[in-house]
This record gives sequence, structure tokens and C-alpha cells, in this order.
Amino acid sequence: MKKSLFFKMFPPPVYLQMPAIGFDLSDRSAKYVEISKKNGEVFVRRFGRLAVPEGIIEEGEIKKKDELVEFLKSVKNELKSEYLIVNLPEEKAYVVDVKMPIVRPDQIKEALELQLEEFIPLPAKEAIFDYEIIERPGTGSNCLNINLIAFSRSLVEDYRDSFVLAGFTPLAFELEIRASVRAIVPKNETRTIMFIDFGRTRTTFAIVSKSKIQSTSTIKAGGEELEKIIIKNLQINKEQADKLKKEKGFTKSKENEIFFNSILPVVSAIKDEALKYINYWNSHSEEGYSDKVSKVLLCGGDSNLIGFPEYLSFELKLPVELGNPWVNIFSLEENIPAIELRESLIYATALGLALRQWHGDENEFFA
Repeated sequence: MKKSLFFKMFPPPVYLQMPAIGFDLSDRSAKYVEISKKNGEVFVRRFGRLAVPEGIIEEGEIKKKDELVEFLKSVKNELKSEYLIVNLPEEKAYVVDVKMPIVRPDQIKEALELQLEEFIPLPAKEAIFDYEIIERPGTGSNCLNINLIAFSRSLVEDYRDSFVLAGFTPLAFELEIRASVRAIVPKNETRTIMFIDFGRTRTTFAIVSKSKIQSTSTIKAGGEELEKIIIKNLQINKEQADKLKKEKGFTKSKENEIFFNSILPVVSAIKDEALKYINYWNSHSEEGYSDKVSKVLLCGGDSNLIGFPEYLSFELKLPVELGNPWVNIFSLEENIPAIELRESLIYATALGLALRQWHGDENEFFA
């Protein structure tokens, strides 16, 4: 399997395989996780969550670079560590399925670069891209199926420069959904599943087959929008809204009717997008293009909403489960994780980023 080309702006020398922290940066928060191995046992060395001051990052775009650098400097003082593996924002990515004639592995990147402008609305010189070869049942062997991921070069450089100016050395940048899937989807999963990350400011959907992402989609519906609607309709403050959301969840009852009806539009929007995406994917399976979606896995802090998995399962007519972010690290029957299971869904991306150090050839831990 090819080594990832993705944004290795700072590739470390072989002798400098330093322990790196998975660092998940978003509009509203920063989460970090460092995992390690000692005497054959895996453990979380440290983890944490910090609020990002409002307005510094909006919809994945850095709006106040100087303030972001100062924030990251304060993080570095807390972490006292230099090496990070960092996510890049889902909403700023171009993710495209590409079919191309079979070429040698060392020619794929060049071939994609020559036709990059056919796939994304950016000149090739203004883009940074990565790709992954994906296998699809029934497509034969006369072409390559490529999952192409690209970002604006200026956006990547803004993130890189912000971390460097704060004193960090980012070893790699990675698309957020890739990291989350690495944490949540079991490595031995052979079925096709839908992965839903119900986050703070947006919800991301991915079709995953044989543990590889086939395609993705993102909508602007998240936990923050839920809170705003609750605050407006029930005339309460943010703390009260957050408490109600955790206590009442998405359960319909006479006592809970106002609350339920308030958040229904946001939850329905997520359901509608998931259903549309699943139906589209399944319709292609009849052409031998893919396996049909067999179940749904959830992650993200707001996937913990009481009644949400059950509602989706009923509407989508599929099993829906909360993901287990430890599934590719250790067995919960043999280990007690440092982060409580439901809370760990918030850390799925950071865990997935940290897991890159395990992957020499996919499953080796870099000591």
C-alpha cells in the first residue's frame, strides 16, 4: 500500500520518529490525544479539550491568523511538546471520485496532477492533493478507482504557518474524516457502511467500504444549531439549553413535545441527507458498482443525543450504532480507557490522528 502523500510539509528524518500528538482543531474547539505503548500495553498518555475563541476560525477558514498563533502558543505551553499530527477542515476539502487508466503506482500522482483542473475548481498550481486507490466490486481491472482529496494551497499554508509560528512541528496534515474513520471503523470491517460525524458546527457523511472512504458529503447542521433553536424557542440561556439537550434528547412525549419539535428540523435534515446519500449509493450497487450500505456508525459529540440512533435506525431502516473509538486500539473487555466511552466520541478525530503513528504498513506502531 502506498505511503500517504498527504501534506507531508515537514517529513521527519528516519531517526526522528518522535511521539506525536493527534490534534483536532475546529472553529470552536481543539482536542488532543497522545497514545503510547509500554511493555506491550497501549494507553492514553494524555488528552484534553480547549475552547477556541470565537471568530478566529469560521467554517474552516482562518480569519484571525495572529490570534490563532497566540492561541496555539498557549496550547504549546500546556502540552510542552513539539510534534503534532493535525486535521484539516472537512468543509474546505474537495473530495472527488476519479476513474483513470491503469498506470504504474509511481505515475499516479503525476497523471492526476496533469488533469487536476478537470476534477476541482482550482488551478493545479494553487492546489495540494492526496489520493487513495479504492477497490470496488464488479468494476473489473481495466481502470483505477481513485479517491482524490484536494485543498487550496493557501489554506494549507495558512494552517502550516500558524502552527510553525507557534513553535510546533506538524509531521502531517490529514483530512478530518479520514482520521475519524481510522478510529471508528474496525480494520477488519468488510461490509459497506455509512459513517456520520455529528459535530458542533456541521455534520459529515461518508460511505466506507473495506475500511476505505469511498465518498463524503457535509451539511451545515450541528450541535450549535440545536442549541440556538432551543434557546430561541424555550427562552432559556446556553447552559440551560445544553443541560436540556443532554437530559431530554430526541425522545417524543407529551412532556417533551416543545423541546422535541424544536430540534426536529435539524435532526430531520441530517436524516434526509443520510437517506439521500444511502439511496444514491445503493442504486449504483445494482450496477455492480458497490455493496449496499449495511449499517450506520455514529461519532461526534452530538451523536450522544438520547434517542438519535434509534430515530435514524427507524427512518433509514438500517442498524445504527454509536461508534467505538477504541476498536482499533484495544479491547474494551480487557482495558478500561482513560476517556469514558460516550465522551470519547468527541475525541474520535484526535484519536485517529494519533493512530497514524501505529501505521508503518498500516498496523505497525512507530516506537
